[in-house]
Order: sequence, then structure tokens, then C-alpha cells
Amino acid sequence: MQASGMAFTFMVALYCLAAPLLGFAAENPDRILTTAAEVRALSAEDAAKHYAVKLHGVVTFYDEALFSRFFQDQTAGIYFMELTNIPPLVAGQEVELSGVTGPGEYAPVIVPTSISVIGEGKMPAPNPVSLEQLVSGHEDSQLVEFSGNVRAVRFEKESGYFLIDFVKGGERFTVYAKQLPVAQAADLVSSTMKVRGVSATMFNHQRQLFGIRILVPQADGLTVEKPAPANPFDLPVQKINSLLQFAPGGTFNDRVKVTGTVAYSESGNAIFIQDQAAGLFCQTRQRDVAQPGDLVEVIGYPAKGEYTPILEDAVFQKIGSGPEPKADTVDVNEILTGVHDCRLVQLPATVLDRVQRGINQFFLLQSSDFTFQAYLPQKSNNDELAAIPNGSEVMVTGICRIERGNNWQAGEKWRAASFQILLRSPKDVLVLNQPTTSKMPDTLWIAVVAGLIAVGSLLWVAVVRIKHRHYRSS
Repeated sequence: MQASGMAFTFMVALYCLAAPLLGFAAENPDRILTTAAEVRALSAEDAAKHYAVKLHGVVTFYDEALFSRFFQDQTAGIYFMELTNIPPLVAGQEVELSGVTGPGEYAPVIVPTSISVIGEGKMPAPNPVSLEQLVSGHEDSQLVEFSGNVRAVRFEKESGYFLIDFVKGGERFTVYAKQLPVAQAADLVSSTMKVRGVSATMFNHQRQLFGIRILVPQADGLTVEKPAPANPFDLPVQKINSLLQFAPGGTFNDRVKVTGTVAYSESGNAIFIQDQAAGLFCQTRQRDVAQPGDLVEVIGYPAKGEYTPILEDAVFQKIGSGPEPKADTVDVNEILTGVHDCRLVQLPATVLDRVQRGINQFFLLQSSDFTFQAYLPQKSNNDELAAIPNGSEVMVTGICRIERGNNWQAGEKWRAASFQILLRSPKDVLVLNQPTTSKMPDTLWIAVVAGLIAVGSLLWVAVVRIKHRHYRSS
């Protein structure tokens, strides 16, 4: 009797778990989709009708840590949702997959009710694609193959994958791989590589594409077609102000090398260098500490900045040391010509106000009737800056960042819309003169008012007592 009760309870529980999926299939009992291409062809509205699905094909990628489960048959690849109580699947397994359709968050997906592993299968032939096709999102969930130039490589501890960056037409996408075909990750940078993997789309809550990543399922998914130079720093040195200049037969896709003196650095984020003629913003993930005054060689990929070129995916090495660069003493008009972009400058200004935006503190300043901002990254104590009252006359020193605006024109008369000053530390705001009169702080006003109220209360009590004594004596 007890066993029968337990069996009944088990059947009820099983029914409760299966009922939603059975209900999905019951919505459209007469239609069964048998290819991934049929599922992909559905609109989001039709996929939400939960048509029954029965497919036969191969697992092309599976990793629960990346929320990535992909299947492909002879017609197309497709994403399938999680199914509990099954052993982890492996890329290359031949499987039978049954379930219902779902709208997914970007393209239609499969909500499985059962997955049966038949055995070791054969990976489908990848679709040869261009990088332009990849970034369009049309190849979502497909096993693809492409070749490209490696821009950067890093290891992500959280996922356990190597992340290999490619850039095409200003679009950056990342390849995820467990293994590399070289001993050192840095040896891949600037090489030409063939990649075979599943195209996985990154999307927002409005089902809109914002990025692409490629998931490499097996060790043979990466092949070096053209090795990187043995020593990347063997490149010839270019002047900073020669970057992105016209050159007959030149290309803007190659790695370049420049030298300069460090004016400012943020470990793992950026360094600013300059020479006699120009300054340069270098984006880098390198965590080596660069000190102001260090002479460095920097290799990277030139790209368009806000006004002057920048170096992306930069790597640097110290080759000497010396004094910190001397700031160019300039006025507003000189700055707005743009020639001091990304260089260390100084100019006099008046403090109008300050505001905290995120982790950075911004100063609103005025010089020659022109208003601009200076900002200090929240990595140092700002108490020194907080003590500077509005109306103070200061000398501001920092890295100039030009804001070009929309009204560029050729010729000497053009001026930038505005600029910002990146402060290196609180010492970059030197107080020259404080206002003779300043607004009384709110806390002081409160104390004064409270004191006046207290004095008034005491005087009132004294008056009442005097009147009371006078009344009793009379």
C-alpha cells in the first residue's frame, strides 16, 4: 500500500514537470518540424506557438558555464535550451533531439524534452564566411570558418578560455578557445589565423544584435596560416604625427611602432606618450607600471580617435628614463587649434563648480570667457580638491583631450568645439588666488541660526520671568 502511494506521488510529480512541455506540443499537434532550417525560418511569433520538433544531427558546441548549447544537422545550426538530468554533452556527439520550438531572445530556439546520444558523430562542414558576414548576425548558431589577423589575446580565469580578438571594419569580435596552437599567447598577436567555430550572437533585451563571439569546439579549430614576427618590436620606428597620414600604397591595418616619453599612465588601461611634436593615446591591457618620464617603445594598431589617431591593442616596453615631460603653457585659443591633443598642457582658469560623475570628479572651469572641464579619475584622495572654493584662480595641468564637434572644416580658422583636461593627481590644480569673500557654508548658516534661536529663547524666558515677578509684587 505504501509502495503504491509512493508510485502515485511519483507519477503526479512527473506529470507536473512534463505537463507544460506536453501542453506546448498540444498547441500544434499536427505539425512536427524535422530540420533546424525549418525552425530558423519561423518568426518569433510562430516559434512561440511551440511546434513539435524532432531532429537528428551533431552537437557543435556545449558549455553550461558559457550558457552555450548548439546543434547542427544537414540544413542549419540552432541553439537549444537547457535540459536537466542529462550528462554533459560533448561537441562531436551524434544525437537525436526532441522538443518544441521557442522564440528565443534573438533567433528561434529549441526547448528540448529529450536528448538521446547515439554515439561519436562527424562535425558538419563549416560555412566559409567573410568577417563582414560574421558581424551581420546572419550566421547566428552556424558552424563557420574564416581567416583574419589576430589583434590581441588574453586568458579569462572566470571562464577558463583564451579570448582572441579580431577587428574588421571597426567591428571587434572575440574567439573563445580552450587551447592555442602556440606555446605563448603573445605569439599569436599579428599572426593570420584560420578559425573554425560556432557563431554566437550577443544581444540586448529588445532582441537586437550588439556583438559576436566565436566558440571553438575542438582543438583543431585554430590554425596559424601566417606566423607573427619573432620579435614584434623589430618594427621600424614611426613618428607619432605620421600615423594615419597618406602614403602611396600604404595600409592602416598593420601594426606600427612609435617611441615617446610617458606623460601619464593607467595600469591595464592606457598610457599617454609624447615626443617633441605630438602626443598619443595608447589603449593597452598591459599591467606593467609606466612612470612619467619613462622612455618607451609602443607597438599597436593605429585607429581614428576623436581628433588625432590612437593606438589600439598596444604593448610597450621601457627603453630608458628621464625627467617628466614639461607641460606646454597655452591659452584657450591655442588648445582649440587641436595641435596639443593628447599632450601635457597647463593654463590658468577660474573654478566655477565641481560635480561627481560616477567614480570621477569633474571641475567646471573658465579661462578667457571659455568654459571647459577638468576631471580626476577616482584613484587618489580628493580632499585637497574639495577644499578649493568656487571663484578660486588656479593653474591647471593635465592631458589635453580635444572634443572636435560637428563643424570641422579645412583651413587655419577652424577651432574645436571644446576640450577636457585629464588631471593626473590633485597636485595638478595649483591655487593661485582664493576669492576674498566666499559664500558661508550651509553648516555654518545652520549653526548661526540655531544659536540665534537659542539666544532668543533665553531672552524670552527672561522677559516672562520679569513680567511674572512684577505682576506678583503688584
